[in-house]
Amino acid sequence: MKLVGWSPENNNDPKSPSYLAIKRTLAETEVAGIFSLQLLQATILVTLYEVGHAIYPAAYISAGTCARYALAQGIDAYMTIDLNNAVMTLLDQEEKRRAWWAILILDRFVNIGYPKRALTTHDPASDALLPADDAIFDQGSVTLDQLYTVSSSAEPNMGPFAKLCQASFLLGCVFRHICDLTAERAMHQEEGIQLSNRLQALLKVLEKENQISSATAICSSALMTLHDPNSARIDPMHLDFAKGMLKPAAEEPSQSVADFLAAKIDYQAHPSPLLAHWIYQAATVVGRLNVYIGDDLGKIENLMARLEHLNRRWLVAGNS
Repeated sequence: MKLVGWSPENNNDPKSPSYLAIKRTLAETEVAGIFSLQLLQATILVTLYEVGHAIYPAAYISAGTCARYALAQGIDAYMTIDLNNAVMTLLDQEEKRRAWWAILILDRFVNIGYPKRALTTHDPASDALLPADDAIFDQGSVTLDQLYTVSSSAEPNMGPFAKLCQASFLLGCVFRHICDLTAERAMHQEEGIQLSNRLQALLKVLEKENQISSATAICSSALMTLHDPNSARIDPMHLDFAKGMLKPAAEEPSQSVADFLAAKIDYQAHPSPLLAHWIYQAATVVGRLNVYIGDDLGKIENLMARLEHLNRRWLVAGNS
């Protein structure tokens, strides 16, 4: 936890002695054949640190290591409830499920700039459970009637982590969709429309929260990737789409990030590294399409300034 809390102030090198010592310790436990949920959770936190400070290719490799370590323990089996499990309580199963979801999120995020690269983890089934609301989990009172599945419609009552998981699930569906070159054209187009509708429905729920959200970042990036996977479209239909649907996604980072930089939200404590790619992606959309439609999508300078400020906490913002 102390490692993840590190921020680049006077020292801009995230490969600190503490980081290297933790990496060595994790490697030694792997060689020793030690399996535990706590070690998996520690590896997830180290991977988040690597993602947040753009330590590549270590972050990409670590995400895969998390997946293999979890699969070796059967953690992925807890995406549904086993009521006949006499050993694992619902709370224990929830903790394992949250760990597996964290891995799914990281696995998809490290591929977000190259969506045609194969994922390490498989897409969850339609009946896979989302994590319980964070407050309920913290209280240790998880019950079946409080849980949603990945196929559930977006609901305000879903916890923040559940919404992030659903957004990441949809991002994985977008990856699969744009890489599928074998589907019949009409079916492929219909699937794209359905994915777009689900992403926009989730975004509408997230917008009502009126706060910076990792789920918003992932959801917006997924929508941009779905409609322009190669970041190259300039056709009239896409320009109309940009005005109608990408404009809110491209404008949102400016206002949201401006809010926390204005001290409405403490940037040292709350911003997620998942915001960086979203803001960068929005900046590329603005920079490319404003050439054709004027400055209707906003000022690219504003977005780049947000990245510079976010870089004070997470170095990935300076490497986007």
